[in-house]
Amino acid sequence: MKSPILFAEKQRFTQWWSILLLIGMNGFLLYGLFFQVYRGEIISDIPVDDDFFILGFIVFLAFTIFFFSQVLITTIDEDGIYIKFRSFRKEDKFYPWQDIINCDVDAYNPMTDYGGWGMLDDVYNASGNQGMLLKFKKRRNIMVGTQKPEELKIALAKAGKLKKA
Repeated sequence: MKSPILFAEKQRFTQWWSILLLIGMNGFLLYGLFFQVYRGEIISDIPVDDDFFILGFIVFLAFTIFFFSQVLITTIDEDGIYIKFRSFRKEDKFYPWQDIINCDVDAYNPMTDYGGWGMLDDVYNASGNQGMLLKFKKRRNIMVGTQKPEELKIALAKAGKLKKA
């Protein structure tokens, strides 16, 4: 990436329900740890070994930290588009302009159109319902989520790749 940057964005998972679910589950496990391991009270009809309870809490806490550390980084310059989902990929995924027919920025439904948020086969999305659809000459299209659709349109227009209405 040597040419001037036209657009850069970092996104995180910010769906309220996922944050609430993870905090709630961690709170529930912490409550269980306190009463069962620290105070020695059985909190369930089905006894669980203290070591298993501690291990379960550590694993779920590690998953929560991993979830909140995810960052989708999108960069556009004069050479093409770079996409990276930090923690999943060590290097940027690069799509040169010569491989791209055009790009369209529009609203979409992450759940019904692509099966949710994250890094799936043909979608990179962390939150929201706005995205950039990359149309390629020799491969399947890719959707990249954005929280800055207007800035993205300006950058794609500068690169000459914004789909004409």
